[in-house]
Amino acid sequence: MNTKRNLIQICLLVALLLVLPAVVQAQQGSTLTNITSFKPFVGLGYSPFTGSETPMNGNFPQYYPTVDQITSDIKNVAFLATEITTYAMDGTLSNIAGICNTYNIKCYPCAYVSTGSPADTTNELNALIAVGNSNYPTTRGLVVGSESILQGYSPKTLISNINYVRAATHTNVPVGTRDLPGNLTPAVVAASDFVMADIYAYWANQSITNAAAWTIQQWQLLTNTFPGEKVLIGEANWPTGGTNNQFVSNPGVVPSLANQSKFLSDFVGMAKSNGIEYFIFEYRDEPWKTQEGVGTVEQNWGIIDTNNTKKQSFINYLSTNFTLKILSAKTNTANILVQTYEGNPYSLFGTTNLLGSWGIPITNFTGALGTNQTVIATTNSSKAKAWFYKALQNF
Repeated sequence: MNTKRNLIQICLLVALLLVLPAVVQAQQGSTLTNITSFKPFVGLGYSPFTGSETPMNGNFPQYYPTVDQITSDIKNVAFLATEITTYAMDGTLSNIAGICNTYNIKCYPCAYVSTGSPADTTNELNALIAVGNSNYPTTRGLVVGSESILQGYSPKTLISNINYVRAATHTNVPVGTRDLPGNLTPAVVAASDFVMADIYAYWANQSITNAAAWTIQQWQLLTNTFPGEKVLIGEANWPTGGTNNQFVSNPGVVPSLANQSKFLSDFVGMAKSNGIEYFIFEYRDEPWKTQEGVGTVEQNWGIIDTNNTKKQSFINYLSTNFTLKILSAKTNTANILVQTYEGNPYSLFGTTNLLGSWGIPITNFTGALGTNQTVIATTNSSKAKAWFYKALQNF
C-alpha cells in the first residue's frame, strides 16, 4: 500500500506539467503587517481602459469604459487580489470605489493632479472627497496625486492638496500620495498619513536576476528613512514586451513573459515575508500608453492582456510551488489537500490512466476562506487509492 501511495504522489507531481495549477505554496509564519491576503496578490494597480479607450482625448463617454465594464473587471479582480489602487477620478472612474465596496475589494482611489489644468485638478480632488465622505468600509485610503512630482507638480501645492482633502473628509479616511521614492521628501511624507512608493527595478536598469531583491531593498531604505511612517509599494512589476530604446545594450533588462514570471515569483514571497502592503502594476495591458522617445514598453505591464486572457507569465506564477497531497485513501474514498486561493473556483480531476483522458471533474469546489489550503473528500466507484489526481484553477 505504501508503494502504491508513493506512486500516486509522484504522478501528482508529474501532473503539474499537464495542467494550469492552482496556487503558490503558503508560507508558514509570515503575515502581512497591514493586511492578510489569501489571494494571488495583496494588491493590483487597476485602470479600466482597454482597446481603443483612452483618457487622452478628454472626458468623452466614447473613450471611457462603462460602469458595467468596470463592474465586470472588479468581479474578476476579486479572484486575484484583496485590494486595488486607481489613478484618476474623472468620468466613470469615480464609480470604482463604490463598486469595490459592493464586491468587498479594498480600494485606494486616486485623484490625478497635474500642472495642465487647475480646473481638472479641482474636479479630481472633489470627486475624491466625495468618495471619502461616502464612508465605504472598503476605502482604505485616499491617494492625492500619482507620480505628480515626477511630472513637475509643485510639492508645496501637493501638500496643500493633501491637507485640503483631509479637512474636507473630516479625517474619515487616511490621505496620502504616490510617487517615486526620491520624490517622497520629508515634507511630503510628514503631510501624508501614508505614502506609496513606485519602485521599478526595470526603469532603474537593474538586472532581472536581482530585481525583486532590489525592489525590497528600496522599500527598506524608505522605511529606515521615515521610521514609524506607513510606506506601501504603490507599483512594482516587470514588463512582458514592447520596445524601449534606452536599455537595448543590457541583456538583463529585457521585457519578456519569462522575466515577469520570475519577478512575480521572487517578489511576492519576499514582500510577504517582510510584511509589505504592495500593488502589482498592473491588472491589464493598456494600448493607449506610448512614450515619445522611448517606445511601447508601457503598454505591456499587465498580468492579463487586452483580451482579458491570463498571460503565460501569470500562469507560471500561479504554478509556483503548487502541490496536492493525499491525506488518506481507502477503497472508494480519498481525502485530498489542495493548495488554493480563498474564494477561487477549482475543479478536481481523477483518472486511473495517465495516458488516457481525465474526463469530467470529480468535483468543482471553491477555495476555503481564511486559508491557502482546502481539503476535498472524494468518493469514486472504483478504488480511489489507485487513482491519479490533478486540480485546475477555473477563473
